[in-house]
Amino acid sequence: MKIKTLLLIMACCAGTLVAQEKPGLYFTCASADQYPTRIAYEVLDANEQRIAVGFQDITSSRDTVYVAVELPERFMVQVYEDANRNDKLDRGLFTQPLERYDFSNKAWVFLGKPDLADALVERQGTEHYLHFQLKDVLD
Repeated sequence: MKIKTLLLIMACCAGTLVAQEKPGLYFTCASADQYPTRIAYEVLDANEQRIAVGFQDITSSRDTVYVAVELPERFMVQVYEDANRNDKLDRGLFTQPLERYDFSNKAWVFLGKPDLADALVERQGTEHYLHFQLKDVLD
């Protein structure tokens, strides 16, 4: 009888912990040139107004980045690997990105930025989860 009570209490506590997920954006980034690495992110609303920007160190493709932001109904995210930690997306002679990058909605384009409409995603509740597959111009 006591074991059942203990298991019930543990199950209730576990459910409470899951329910305490913080509102905002959560994302992972695969295919970085190296791990650990530094990821830069920018979250834009449907009018291309910046609503969040920052950097986060990750140690593997399984690490989840959390961004404390109140997401609008539609938004886009752009990320890049700031491998040399200089706080900018490095570009080559012809302005091509030299670091790996990606956009929400799998709207990756060669040598540039996708149209906003192609990168917008619909918010899915107070917590939204995305996965990015970082690429370079040779991928």
